[in-house]
Amino acid sequence: MNDVNEKLSGLKTILHKAQEYCAYQERCLYDVEQKLHLWGVEKERGKKIIEQLVKENFIDEARYARSYVRGKFLYNKWGKIKITNELRSKKIKKDAISAGLDEINTGDYYKTIKALAQKKEKEIKEKDLFKKKQKVAHFLISRGFEPSLVFEIIKAHE
Repeated sequence: MNDVNEKLSGLKTILHKAQEYCAYQERCLYDVEQKLHLWGVEKERGKKIIEQLVKENFIDEARYARSYVRGKFLYNKWGKIKITNELRSKKIKKDAISAGLDEINTGDYYKTIKALAQKKEKEIKEKDLFKKKQKVAHFLISRGFEPSLVFEIIKAHE
């Protein structure tokens, strides 16, 4: 038995540790399950802890999705596709993802794509205009922006 298991032996101790983990920053069910598994908590005990965390509102998937979307869009400049895929990988439900994506203002979304496109265009040293636009489009699509919007914005920028 390792030191972590000895420190987290009692249910109340584990629950308190999980509450601190959730209070530090917004967490989803998947994150908490992974952390409990890492701490070596048995599944049955983990389920009880998670039930209590949900009951006490430490875990709220919709709130997590909204927070995640805001953070990844505003600070990381990710598009909706990448954000959606990341939330799916954390097993967030579709309705929570949709509610989270509603946090993104459409005008701000377009402005972000345009700003990223202009910045990337200045960084690319390519002389061939077609290849340059292709590289900008690839960059934006890799950031998770919808290809149709990317091409629309690139075409409008001509």
